[in-house]
Order: sequence, then C-alpha cells, then structure tokens
Amino acid sequence: MFSTHASTSQADGSDLDSSAFSFSVTTSTIGYSDNAEWILDIGATYHMCPNMDWFSSFEKLDGCFTVMSDDHPCNIEGMGTVRIKMDDGIVQELKKVRYVPQLKKNLISVGTLKTLGLMVSIRDDVLKMTKGLMVVMKGVCRNNLYYLKGSIVTDQVETSISSDDVCTQV
Repeated sequence: MFSTHASTSQADGSDLDSSAFSFSVTTSTIGYSDNAEWILDIGATYHMCPNMDWFSSFEKLDGCFTVMSDDHPCNIEGMGTVRIKMDDGIVQELKKVRYVPQLKKNLISVGTLKTLGLMVSIRDDVLKMTKGLMVVMKGVCRNNLYYLKGSIVTDQVETSISSDDVCTQV
C-alpha cells in the first residue's frame, strides 16, 4: 500500500486521486542487486520481502505464517513499509509489506493493489499499475515474470511534502 503526500491535476483540470504515490526529497542509498528485484505477482496475497534492512518502519509479528504455492508454510516475522524509487524518480512507500526471511524474491501483490483502486494493464511485455492517469508503477516481462522498474531506498526521508488533508492510505 502507498501513502499520499501530494495531489496532482489531470489534463482536464480535475484533481487526480493521488492516494497511490508518495513524493519525497531524499539523499538515498539504492539497492541494485538481483535480490533487490521486485516481482509484480498476480497470485501473491501480500507484499512480501526477505530483507529486514529495507524496512523504513516495522512491527514485529508472532505466530503468523503464509503458505507458498507449493504448500510450504513460511513464518511472517513482521510487517512494515518499504520505500522504492520508481524508474521515473518518484519515491513510493509500499505499506503492509510482510517480512518473510525464507523467501528468495521480493513480491508485490498486484491483487492487493487492485483492491485499493489501482488499475492493471499489460501491453507489449510491460505491466502498468495506474491510478487515474498517473502511472504508479510498471514492470517489464522477463522469463514470464513481471519485474518492477525501480530500486530500493534504504535511508530516511529528509524532507517530504505532506498535508493531513490529503494524506490517505490505499
């Protein structure tokens, strides 16, 4: 999930519900290794990540687990927020990400984002998640999986544009 920290206007002058992205100014360390890739997964129930260091906020959970497609249970040790810099430079906060240390890959649940109002389109091996006219994230197809075009931000926000009036979660 994402939090909104600004609103934008569409070409027709109407306000775009921008609850699917976050704007921030940051000096950041960005992860670029293979294990830093995020898969846009249509079958995942939750956003999941095996790297504890990527969470900008975190809440420990006890007694929780998720079942993988091979019926193998994996412990969910916590939940929090991961900051991702999209290929267009916008830093977004993926919220309610489960920390599952046994995973080998990072998963973004497309279904979860759809229930929050984002639309999905796939054309020419590019998957786009949009909110109104705004492209929130996109992935490219490689070996029949869609990989997010973006990178992890592993430090704190120094300055952000926010207002309680427009700050909502999706």
